[in-house]
Amino acid sequence: MLTIYKLSLRQMLQPRRLLILLFIAATPVALSVVVAIFPPDTEDIVSFRDDFLMGPMVISAVLPIVTVVLATASLGHEIEDQTMAYLFLKPVSRWGIVLPKILATITVAGVVVAGSGVLTTVIVPEGSFVTSASVAAGLALGVVAYTSVFTWAGLMTNHALAFGLVYVFVWEAAIVNFLQGVRWLSIHHYTEATIHGFDDVQFAGDSATLDLGQALPAAGVVIALFVGLTIRRLTRMDVA
Repeated sequence: MLTIYKLSLRQMLQPRRLLILLFIAATPVALSVVVAIFPPDTEDIVSFRDDFLMGPMVISAVLPIVTVVLATASLGHEIEDQTMAYLFLKPVSRWGIVLPKILATITVAGVVVAGSGVLTTVIVPEGSFVTSASVAAGLALGVVAYTSVFTWAGLMTNHALAFGLVYVFVWEAAIVNFLQGVRWLSIHHYTEATIHGFDDVQFAGDSATLDLGQALPAAGVVIALFVGLTIRRLTRMDVA
């Protein structure tokens, strides 16, 4: 398992792809620097940070894009490159292949995404340790949930990246905002609820956000379900 984890990290740290993802993650950080130097014409800098930098950029864009790109490739590229058979030849169970892949994705995506969110909150005026810690916790949950779903998607279809982007920008960004009753099926809402649960100043005006006690069990079910589905799918695959 450790060998697969190390190999997966090496695959994900390809310079070209990593630079693109880092550029995406650096965008809200750069804007937070601009905000710190030239504060907006509003007394409520917290709302500005949440409504402009954290919600639309870090949570709605950086988090899903970085995680979906890495997660769909973790097992999907093994199939495309026809190297999955070599993993099957190792004396490792199917879950012993899936878990290192998922952990490698969480490691890389977690550092990039959490780094982007924490730096954004630290640089913007009125950021605090509690704010940064809550952002890190919420983004970490989001990374794990997205990773579990889209690692499975990478096994199910060759168009997993397109499927992931449709989920993020059609389902979460559009449909869930109009049909609030389905926010239980939105990783975006799990993330916001976790951040708000640890720091109730953030996203305080968003009545559509779930409570922490609702978001954590819902996210846990999603993570367990899709990790299980991924292992089941890999067990039944014929890669010969």
